[in-house]
Amino acid sequence: EEKKKKDTERESKEEDKNSMKDKAKKDKKGKKGKKGKKGKKGKKGKKGKKGKKGKKERRARMSPTKRRRRDPLARRINMRLLHYALPLAPLCAPGVLAQFLGPSYPAPRDLTSDSSRVAASWKKLDSTLKASLSRRNASENSELSQLRDLTFSVGMFSTHDPVAQQHLQIHHTSAEVANTSVGINKVDGDSIYRMASVSKLITVFAGLLELDSRDWDRSLTDIFPELADFVREKSSDFQPVYDTQWDKITLNAIASQLGGIPRGGNVELLASYVVSRALNITDPAQTDPTFLGLPPLNESDPSLWPACWGGNRPVCAEVPYAEAEADNSPVFIPWASPQYANNGYILLGMAIANLTGKSIDQVYQESVFEPLGMTSSLSDPPAENDPNRARSVVAGPIEGFAIDAGVLKPPVGYPQVMKPGTHTADLRYSMGKPWEIYRYVHPASGIVTDIYTKMGDSGNYGGLLAFFPDFDAGFSVLDASSLTTRSASAAYLMDLVIDTVLPALMDQAALEAQRNYVGTYRSSNAGLNSSLTLALSPPTRPSPGLVVTSWISNGTDIMPYLASILGGKDTRLVPTISAAGNVAFRPYTPTTETAVGSPQRLVSRLYDVNDLYLLDSTIYGGQSLSLLVFDIDKDGRATAVTPPAFRATLERQ
Repeated sequence: EEKKKKDTERESKEEDKNSMKDKAKKDKKGKKGKKGKKGKKGKKGKKGKKGKKGKKERRARMSPTKRRRRDPLARRINMRLLHYALPLAPLCAPGVLAQFLGPSYPAPRDLTSDSSRVAASWKKLDSTLKASLSRRNASENSELSQLRDLTFSVGMFSTHDPVAQQHLQIHHTSAEVANTSVGINKVDGDSIYRMASVSKLITVFAGLLELDSRDWDRSLTDIFPELADFVREKSSDFQPVYDTQWDKITLNAIASQLGGIPRGGNVELLASYVVSRALNITDPAQTDPTFLGLPPLNESDPSLWPACWGGNRPVCAEVPYAEAEADNSPVFIPWASPQYANNGYILLGMAIANLTGKSIDQVYQESVFEPLGMTSSLSDPPAENDPNRARSVVAGPIEGFAIDAGVLKPPVGYPQVMKPGTHTADLRYSMGKPWEIYRYVHPASGIVTDIYTKMGDSGNYGGLLAFFPDFDAGFSVLDASSLTTRSASAAYLMDLVIDTVLPALMDQAALEAQRNYVGTYRSSNAGLNSSLTLALSPPTRPSPGLVVTSWISNGTDIMPYLASILGGKDTRLVPTISAAGNVAFRPYTPTTETAVGSPQRLVSRLYDVNDLYLLDSTIYGGQSLSLLVFDIDKDGRATAVTPPAFRATLERQ
C-alpha cells in the first residue's frame, strides 16, 4: 500500500510537470493558431495549419493512456463513430462462416416414384437384406447374416408423400416366430409388436395434447401429496446426497430425463436371490449376497422391497408407488445431467392421469391412437379372446405396450418438441423430450442432420422411431427375438437404414430443388430492368444450397456487391421458413471447417462455424437485405421470388 501511494504521488507530479510544459508550448504556439482563424479569409490561413500541426505533434508524443484521460471530447467522438460504424460491420466482417441448423434444400415430396432416389435406395436395401438373410447365402457378411434370427419390420413415412407409409416397408420373419404356436407366423405391415420404451414418446404426445402448457412447469410435490409429505418431513434434516428434491423436479424435467431421480426398472439383487433360492438354484453367485461382499439383510422387512412387490395386483397404484419412491436416493440434483430414468415416465404417466382425471390407457386411446387411426395399438397386452392376439409378434412372454407396425409416426404441429433439452458428454448425441438425438454428419458436404429418435429395448422386444425434421420424413423399426444378440442386431439394422436413407433424402431434395427453383426470375413491369438467376450447389460439395449467378436490380448489376448484400463471399441460399404458398430463403457462407473439429481455438474459430451471429444484420427501409421469399404452387414449384428490400417481385421465366 505504501509503495502504491508513492507511485501515485510520483505519477501526479510528473503529470503536473508535463502539464505546465504543455501549457507553455500552447501559449507560445497558440498565437499562430489564433492567426489561423483570422486567416480563413486570406493568406494567414497557412499559419493556422502550422498551428494545427504543432498540436498534432504534441498529441503524438503523449502516451495513448494520457491522451484518452485528458481528452474527454475525443472519447465522446470515438464512441459516436463506433455507434454509427456498427451497422456496417456485417459488410466488412472477415473470414468464412457456416450454415445454420436446418435443411439445405426444401424437403423432398417424392419418396416413392420410379425416379425417386429414396425409392431406389430403399429397393437396394431390400434386395441386400433379402440376399443376405437367405439361408442359401450363409457365407455372406457376418453382420448382415446375424439378422436372420431377428424378426423385424421397417417402414418409412413422409408428411409430403403419404403413400411412402405403405410402399416403403421391409419385413423379415425369423425361424423362431415362423414356428411359434402363439401369435403370427409371418410378419407384415399389420403385425403387432411390443415396443418397450418407444411408448415414452406416446406419453409425451398425449401429455402435450391433454395438459395445459403451465402444467409442465409444476413440481411433482404439487401433483403427488405423498412426495410433498416426504419433503415436508425431511425439511429439518434434508441431506441432498440421500434425499431427492421432489419439490424442484417438474414434469418438464422428468420428460427431458433431467430429474436426477432413481432409474427404476433396476435389477434388485435381493429379489433375485430370493427367486433363485425358490427355484432351488444352488450357485452361490445367484443365491448368496455375501458372494459379492454384500451384507445379509432382513428379507421380511417390507421397506427393502420395491413398491407392490409380491402383490396380486396387475399394476401398482399411485399412492404405494409414490410412497415407495419418495425415500429413494437421487442420482443427480434436478437439471444437473441427463440420466435415463424409467421412474420418471411412470410418474409422468401418473401425473397426466391425475391432472386429466382419466386413466392413462384412456388418454392414449383418445388423444393419440384414435386420431391417428392406430386401431391395433394397445397399452395393455391383448387378451386370450382378442383378435389382435393372433396378429401379435411373440418371441417370449406376450406382455407390455404393443403397436401396429404400419402406423408408427409422430403427430405434426409441435416444432418446439423437436429440439434438444440438454447436451450429453458426447458431441454426437443430445437429449430432448423424450428424444434421443443423433447428429449425423454427411461425409461429402460436412452438413449436419439431426435425427430425432426414441428407442425401446426390453428383453425380447425393441423398436425405434426416427424422425428427420430437415426432410419431413422418418422411419420406424420394430423387432423381436429371444436371443441375447437381439439388441446388437437391431442397432445394426437401424444403422443400415440411416446410412441408406439419409444420403438418398439429401440427393432427392437437391434434385427437386433443381427442378423447382433453379432458373431466371424477371420483373414483369415494363421499363424495370430487374432479374435474378439461380443455380444449384449439389450435396456432393461442402456447400449445398442455391447459388446466385446473376442479379440485376433497377438496371444495376449488383453481383460485385453480392457479398455485402448477402453477408459473405460465395454465399448459398437455404430454406428457413415454409408456409402455405411461400418459402423464405436466407444466405449462409461456405466454410472449410468441419462440424466437429479440434478442441483448440474454440473462441477464435467462432465465426468460421456460426453464421447465426451476423445473419439479418443489414436492413434497407425496414426490410432485410438477406431475405428472399419464393411463391410456390401446389406441387412445390417456385413461380416468383421477392427480395423485400428491393421492393420488386420477379417472375420465373
